[in-house]
Amino acid sequence: MVLYRSSNGGSTWDFSELGSHYGEMYPALLRLRDGRLLLTFTMRTAVPPNEAPPGVRTVLVKETPDGSQFDFGRDRIVISDKTSVGTQSCGSFGPTVQLDDGTLVTAYSYPTAEEDGRYSHVEVVRWKLD
Repeated sequence: MVLYRSSNGGSTWDFSELGSHYGEMYPALLRLRDGRLLLTFTMRTAVPPNEAPPGVRTVLVKETPDGSQFDFGRDRIVISDKTSVGTQSCGSFGPTVQLDDGTLVTAYSYPTAEEDGRYSHVEVVRWKLD
């Protein structure tokens, strides 16, 4: 995931890694009903410093007067880590929506190694932030 930061109101933009790492992609932002922002993304490969297994992650975004702050090191929430051990890459994607009752729904895919080949699975998980 590549993130950029502007220090002059958007006139120019500079690359800023903000804690994300290689292999983290397919970001999706969701404004929650309580006003917070939720960033969902796929950790597509477990290249250090990321730890296996790959899968879908999310982090809450702290908005500031001049932009946003992410704490990828501390605030990561694992939504899916079903990619088989030893599989170096996953499908995932992981867009999230919020339902009327406040719960969150994230759709994702993941591969598994089966006896007669590699299979992809698609699932939906319903979850809630505390």
